[in-house]
Amino acid sequence: MRRVLSFCLLACLPLVAQQAPIPTATAVSGEPFFIKKTWPIGGNGNWDYLTIDPAAERLYIAHGRGVQVVDLESGSVAGEIGGFREAHAIALDDIGQYGYISDGPANAIAVFNRRTLKIGATISIGCAPRSIAFEPQSKLVFAVCGSNVVSSSTPPPDRRAPNSSRAPRAPGSADQEIFTGVSHVIVIDTQANAAIADVAVAGDFRFAQADGAGAVYVTVAQSERPENLKYGISHRIVAQQRIAKFDGSAIATEAKRLRHAAAATAPGSPVFMDWSESDNPARPGFTSTPLPSACKQPQGFAVDSRHQRIFVACDNQQFVVLDSGGGNVVTTLTTGPGDDVIGYDADRGLLYSANGGGYGSLTIIQQDANTDSYSVIQNLPTMERARTLAVDPSTGQVYLVTDLHGVDLTKMGGIGTLRSNPIPGSFQVIVIGH
Repeated sequence: MRRVLSFCLLACLPLVAQQAPIPTATAVSGEPFFIKKTWPIGGNGNWDYLTIDPAAERLYIAHGRGVQVVDLESGSVAGEIGGFREAHAIALDDIGQYGYISDGPANAIAVFNRRTLKIGATISIGCAPRSIAFEPQSKLVFAVCGSNVVSSSTPPPDRRAPNSSRAPRAPGSADQEIFTGVSHVIVIDTQANAAIADVAVAGDFRFAQADGAGAVYVTVAQSERPENLKYGISHRIVAQQRIAKFDGSAIATEAKRLRHAAAATAPGSPVFMDWSESDNPARPGFTSTPLPSACKQPQGFAVDSRHQRIFVACDNQQFVVLDSGGGNVVTTLTTGPGDDVIGYDADRGLLYSANGGGYGSLTIIQQDANTDSYSVIQNLPTMERARTLAVDPSTGQVYLVTDLHGVDLTKMGGIGTLRSNPIPGSFQVIVIGH
């Protein structure tokens, strides 16, 4: 007898009583934001960052083993870039020719042609990248490998500097997480499609974004390093949370200097900069700004280079505005549970926080650059797990993605035994505007 599976959205179950309350749309003057449409686009696997190409009217979505390319006019899938172990992020160059995709488990960055969507090169970088950023002035890509490093079947080589006192990286088995308390930022020359520097830095480096003025900023969460004690393993803090800043041109110059100084460096391999220890000398092209204690575990952020402001989404539903020059806190606002990615529309002075926790919401913040003030003007209910977003600067529309989950009600057992799974074909784009 054919077995029929029944699915029910989790919103129908009493289990949701344990979640956060359903957000209520805030009353705002003028035209409030609302969900204009949804585009079912299907596909399998988890998803990560979104990227907008406003000139080509395309939305790139890192989704499982591929990158879906959605036409913003029709809402249909215009193409897909496949062949990845797990795609995480997409960065685009400033001339509309190439794009770059981070493939974490493959320890690689793929270079693709934006017209044909064909991969033209794959750059092996020796660590698992997630977030990446293209810096237009220096033509460099910065690939961020956080302090949780997933090793491949062959662990990457130990690349310590000759005078480094840091212990060698412990070997690991396939797909085993190695927590070192040290992140790697790989700097790639896009003219040669080759890594030129491997920068080891203390802390859990996360989301990267270029400011368009020569620098790349990265959020850094508090990091710990394990220590072997007589009766077990303890952890000590090796880096506090902060915002790190890389100057693209200065990093390229330092990499070139080190390459000339170290004749033993293998041709074609990146120079290694061990900046993970507190006793290091001055670090050319690198500075950092501490984050206030009110911000717990920084996630995504955005940069306003014109007014020297940095906007940070924190894991404790806090939105922090910093002065990028002195690091002073301008203001702190409350967003929603599961805030992950921030979008900034500079032309309209609007900021968006994607909150994928609870039932899902989008916090919309108005920036008044004249008075340097910020206020939440609307909290828009969205959908569960809609945690990443992209803003189209040409239209002002906001795009989020999520899927639907359901449970198999034909299985024996009580409510406590129910397990939710993604509903096939339910992955969708949420289009928000006003």
